[in-house]
Amino acid sequence: MTKRKAPPATEQELVPSDRVWTIPNAISAFRIALIFVFVLCLALKQDAWAITALAVAGVSDFFDGYLARKWNQVTKLGRLLDPAADRLMTLAMVIGLPLRGVIPWWFAGVLIARDIFVGLGLLWGARRGIPAPQVTFPGKGATFAFYVALPLAYLSWVMWEAGYPPTVALDSCYAIGITWAVLAAQMYWLTGIGYVIEVRKAASVLR
Repeated sequence: MTKRKAPPATEQELVPSDRVWTIPNAISAFRIALIFVFVLCLALKQDAWAITALAVAGVSDFFDGYLARKWNQVTKLGRLLDPAADRLMTLAMVIGLPLRGVIPWWFAGVLIARDIFVGLGLLWGARRGIPAPQVTFPGKGATFAFYVALPLAYLSWVMWEAGYPPTVALDSCYAIGITWAVLAAQMYWLTGIGYVIEVRKAASVLR
């Protein structure tokens, strides 16, 4: 009788190692480098390169976590680099794109307020010895949605600025990008509230 193969372990079941030099960690570090490329290109109005940097960062956001689980290369450093790269890229987009007029400032304020809310919750937990919860699939999904939606709106805006005549397709592209970004912002807030609730539950167990 053939022995059934055990299912692969989830990231939560894998014990993170102390390794530094892994391919997933290199991908996360590369994504952080892309943040500086994006900011520089945005400041220099090299929009094609800025959009390219966002697109590559979005793809890399999937591969670092996937490869870490697939190759059993989940590390303590990786669990810091991956969410740090997500937060930094989100911050770069929500500050840089309003400066260029791509998205409204109120939308940027909604996202920044969420990160402040979660940051205060994690700080409250850290002072009580509660480790930060791991990034959830919905949280990663919201971040990935931003990587798709905001560049889509950015691309449409760049075409307008370049003098392309307004068309139904171009207007629809921008509208879809903004609508998708708003939906992602709602998920972003819900997952943030979930992180804070998780920290509070962990703190209540320790009482």
